[in-house]
Order: sequence, then C-alpha cells, then structure tokens
Amino acid sequence: MTSERIVGNPLHRLWAIYALLSGLAVLFPHRPATWPIVVIMHAMIVALYWPLPPFQQGWDIITSRWPRFFRVIFDWLPLLLVPALYTELAPLNLMVHAGRYFDPLIIAIEQAVVGMPSSELAATFPILWLSELLHAGYLSYYFIIFLPPLALYLAGRRADYRRVVFTVLLSFFLHYLFFIYFPVQGPRYLFPAPGGAIADGALYRLTHHLLEAGSSRGAAFPSSHVGVSVTMALVMMRYMPKTAAALAVATILLANGAVYGGFHYATDAFFGLVLGTIAVVIAPRVYALLGGTWSPRDRAA
Repeated sequence: MTSERIVGNPLHRLWAIYALLSGLAVLFPHRPATWPIVVIMHAMIVALYWPLPPFQQGWDIITSRWPRFFRVIFDWLPLLLVPALYTELAPLNLMVHAGRYFDPLIIAIEQAVVGMPSSELAATFPILWLSELLHAGYLSYYFIIFLPPLALYLAGRRADYRRVVFTVLLSFFLHYLFFIYFPVQGPRYLFPAPGGAIADGALYRLTHHLLEAGSSRGAAFPSSHVGVSVTMALVMMRYMPKTAAALAVATILLANGAVYGGFHYATDAFFGLVLGTIAVVIAPRVYALLGGTWSPRDRAA
C-alpha cells in the first residue's frame, strides 16, 4: 500500500509549483485589468494541491472515507487539466512580453545550422502519402499522452502510473514556462501553410483544423509535442518496454511531421527532444524532493 497522500502528493505539489511560477506573469507591467482572476485561480491550485497543514489534515479525513473514489479523481485530475493550462499560455506570455515573440532569433539559429528555413521542407518533398504519414504521426500526440498512462492504470500499476504522469507533467511544465517567458510563434503564424497536392490529404486537413481551433500563440519553442512524446517514450522504456518501441516510432514521425507540416521550426523540435530528455533524467530527483519515493512499485493502491 502506498504511503503517498491522495491529495498533496508529489504529483500535486509539482502542479502547485508550476501554478506559482507561471502565475508570476502577473508581476509584469503588461497585465490586463482581469489579472486578479489569474491570481485567484493560481492561488486556488496552490491551496488545493499543496495545502497548509490544517487543510491537509482535513483532506486526509475526507479522502479516507472514500479512498478509492478520491484516489481515481486525484490521480487523473492533474493530467486531464493540462489542456486548460495550454489555453492560458497566450494570455500569460502577453502579460510578460506584450506581443513580442522571439521568432527572429530562432530563425537565425536555424538558418545558421540547417542552412535553410524548415518551412521549405514540404515544398521540397510535396508527396501526398509522405504528408499523410507525417501528419498522422503529428496527430498521434494525443494518443501518446493518454494511452500509456491509461494502460498502466487499468493494469493496476498505480504507483508506476503516478511516476510516469509525474515525469510527463514535469516535461509539460518545463515547456510551458518557456512558452510564457520566451514565447515563439512558430512558422505556422509567419509563413503560408504548405499547399499543393498535399493540401488534399484528409489528415492534413484534420490537423490544420484542430490547430486552428485550439492552438496557443507563442507555444512553439521548444516543441512540447516533440518534448513530451520523447519523455513518454523514454520513461515507458522502464515500465512497458514493448509499448516504448511503438512510442519511439510514433515520436520520430511526430517530430518530422511537426517540421514538415510547418507547425514548428526544426530548432523547436531539437530543443523539445533535449528538454524532454532532461525531464526524464531529473524526474526521480524532483519526485524525491517533493516527498515521494521513486523506486518501489505499488500495484494495489
């Protein structure tokens, strides 16, 4: 039986730290009149996920009455709320930089290293089947995030699940802090979408439709699509090696699709790989610093 609390465990404390660090955007002079709402929302997250001792005792009493129910809720809530965090990235980076983005710096680095803008990749290889394959890889991101944790959870490997989700959330939060304090738009906002024959592809159209409906401006560098997928593939090598092999293939397709589709610079993808790997390396230490035990596995909690 795990000794970690249902509320206030390392997974939740990581959330609280991110809520605090991201909320510091309100200290910059470009905050809107609605900034108190941001403060209140972030303060509520901190209070919920890292409660002061009297409130922690209250949560322990409440959750002890229906432990299985509350365990499921508070195991999944941190991961399921990540899309909500994504939607606030653009307002937060506007508070910090007032609409200034660092694309010129990233483009200059890319041209110096690669020799040409990565936005030209699709024009160089306008092949429909290749485009559809790479766009399928890009769309696999949503399966990469949720399916491996779900498989662990349904298998009763709850402690493994929490360590995997902790590592993935650490990767998310590292990327998101870049998006707030060093925003980059990405080629999608600066260059026309790849056209020609590949624009007739069903997966091409679906991908662009999803991005138009829900992308967050300034969230390009480092690529969280690449970084989080790399994190998941690496961490699952320990817990589900056969699944990790499939995740590695999907991640390679995703990274290439991110650049081919004009959603990210190649520099975004490379630094996403670096940051995603760093998250895996430091996760056990961060988990321990937040009061958890990394190594034992608990299949029953």
